[in-house]
Amino acid sequence: MNNNRFDYNLFLSPDVSCAPVYIWVWNDVCTREIIDSQLSEMQRLGIRAFYILPEPKDFRPDSMPTHLSPDYLSEEFFELCAYAVDKGASLTMNCWIYDEGGWPSGSACGNVVKDHPEFACEIDDCYPDLLNKDATEYFIEITHKKYKSATGNFTAVFTDEPKAPLNPMNKSLTDKYEEVYGESVLPYLPLIENKEEPNEQNVHILHRWYDLCSHMFCNNYLLPCKKWANDNGIAFTGHLDKDHSPLGCMNGGGNFNLMRALRCFDIPGIDVIWRQIYPEKRTENSYDMNAYNGFYPRYASSAAAQNGSKYALSEIFGVAGPGLTYDIMRYTVGYQAVRGINIFNPFNFPLGRKGNLLAQELPIFTESQPYYRYLNQFNRYTERLCYICSVGERICDTALYYPVSDFQGKLNAESVCEEFDTLGRKLEEMTVDFDIVDDDVISTAKITPEGCMRIGSGVYRHIIIPKGAFLPDATRKALEHFTDYGGKVSSEPTNAQPVVYSCGAGLRAMHRKSENAEIYVFFNETEENGKYKIQLPSDSGYMLDLMNGTLLNLQPEDGVLSLCLALGETAVILLTDEEYCAEYKKEFKHSFCINNEFLFRKETELVCDENGFGNTDHSEKAASCVLGDWSRMIGRPYSGSCIYETTFTLPDEMIGKEGKIDLGDVHFAASVCLNGSHIGSSLMPPYSLKIPADILKKENDLKITVVNTSADWYVSTDYFDKWNTAELSPYFEGELNFAKDSTSGGLYGPVAIYTE
Repeated sequence: MNNNRFDYNLFLSPDVSCAPVYIWVWNDVCTREIIDSQLSEMQRLGIRAFYILPEPKDFRPDSMPTHLSPDYLSEEFFELCAYAVDKGASLTMNCWIYDEGGWPSGSACGNVVKDHPEFACEIDDCYPDLLNKDATEYFIEITHKKYKSATGNFTAVFTDEPKAPLNPMNKSLTDKYEEVYGESVLPYLPLIENKEEPNEQNVHILHRWYDLCSHMFCNNYLLPCKKWANDNGIAFTGHLDKDHSPLGCMNGGGNFNLMRALRCFDIPGIDVIWRQIYPEKRTENSYDMNAYNGFYPRYASSAAAQNGSKYALSEIFGVAGPGLTYDIMRYTVGYQAVRGINIFNPFNFPLGRKGNLLAQELPIFTESQPYYRYLNQFNRYTERLCYICSVGERICDTALYYPVSDFQGKLNAESVCEEFDTLGRKLEEMTVDFDIVDDDVISTAKITPEGCMRIGSGVYRHIIIPKGAFLPDATRKALEHFTDYGGKVSSEPTNAQPVVYSCGAGLRAMHRKSENAEIYVFFNETEENGKYKIQLPSDSGYMLDLMNGTLLNLQPEDGVLSLCLALGETAVILLTDEEYCAEYKKEFKHSFCINNEFLFRKETELVCDENGFGNTDHSEKAASCVLGDWSRMIGRPYSGSCIYETTFTLPDEMIGKEGKIDLGDVHFAASVCLNGSHIGSSLMPPYSLKIPADILKKENDLKITVVNTSADWYVSTDYFDKWNTAELSPYFEGELNFAKDSTSGGLYGPVAIYTE
């Protein structure tokens, strides 16, 4: 795929490389027949890419028991994986492999240490020491190489949250320290083991020690995995743990320098499996990773730019709960896309679908969930967004310094972390696009006479340093060289250059430049309905519709574009001299509010028995209703779809005209049939659909089918009472709390028709 030029046909129908890569969780008995059936289901749901995440019986037998058969790493297991990947490839699907049985990566579900006890961590005798290259090589031997010998039809290998020991200490490390720094680290063991507080005189020992650990992690785990992948013609991708927190690299993440580690990937990634990214005003249930809404997607997109890569990844939705709506899904992908993420990895499409497995890793994207009947449309939306966010090069000349020495030294870690986070949020509020740079980037980048710092495709003119941050000598000298050539270094973002000048709160923006176009991506982050005035450098261009692939001619006034975006809505502006078939935005002169009484009836209800989820079709007679939460008519709980029907009489001036129908508020998706013609489905605000010409008559029949999520069923069922918490999932209680934010359903309205 040529990403150097905007291609309208690729925008309309993106290449499979833009498709969300769904996680196919193998947690139950698997056969070729089940594989065939579920691959067909994927195609009906519009899933065009996947990798298999095996969850063996030994993965979490006491906290999330699974029933995978055949056994993980057995010959029969690899044969079925090969069958699934080869069959997927024959269906033109993009297939990756996942390198672990469960997570975190590196242990092959305990088999590395089982076969080689000498590779074990000192503090965890089941997980290998990933600072030991021999452990990594054996891991690759029993996983990657066996996948490769079974099939060659995969394009990437995914590693998931690998981590070094949090407090590493062994003879190879101490010997390496002495080799590098010319002195023994042994006198400083109390400092390294947190038995002695750091101070200004000894903090450099911690800088040295954890910098060494970081290099060892990269050189002995990440880079060998990357080398194996690249030697076999495939990409190396994945993410690290605790990446939503600046201090996560030291506090549980096990990588010691997140930015350095991410640059070891061909496709660097982050993790948003909880609700770290979520509209804050819609959050009722508190949790330590609920609506964190930081700028951490930039870790991955920055690493990609510094590698010269176009692609950065995010794993999403893993335990976001059964109440996940398309509205929230759109918010999550748009929030990250405007910050440079362009490959999404949704979790979970499960193989096992009954019993306690229905409590694990929610939501589940299957046909049995009435709400996800529209998943095909959301996947196309995401593909178009990912295509746009990979065309050309991202224009970003501001960088925020990642004060990793302070995180490692722990002396001023909390205060510098707070300043780092504050600066990043200020830049976001100023609509400044920025990357994150560390010491490696600053000390190795090329400084040009034009006052630019260049590395990969990253080009920086302004580096912002958090106040109080420790700068190593090499970094300080490189920054002095940078300023000598006209580059700017400051501790305030005051003069940072915004992507565009605009009026209105909550706008985030990205600018990309290709051979034939400039692309602007805008995202409304904080206002329910954001109204913006945006200054564009050209009037010649189009607005691209991500949902249906159509183009509208731009209609700015005096170079200022008026833009209205719902919360979480993304707008794409294409500036180009090339001509495309496009419409002008319709001005609707006539409106008609449908105040007629609606008739209401249940359609399809989500049910569950010993065989798992199913659907019951209802045939009750329709009854009159009041718009709003449908529990007033049918009680709670109800997960599924219901039908609203009415007739209305239009004024003569609206008959036969092209127009739109606005459904007002919907919980949470709807499809519309008008006078026997299906005019479309609407998944998220604004809930409106185009009405083609000649559909509207004097007397009109309107049918609106509304579907809600499975949240109502999950929060009220006694289905799981037969199992204790250990037999369900450690995530289940949190997922049910999340679901409570979405326990409703219905057409809220008001419903109105607009025509020319």
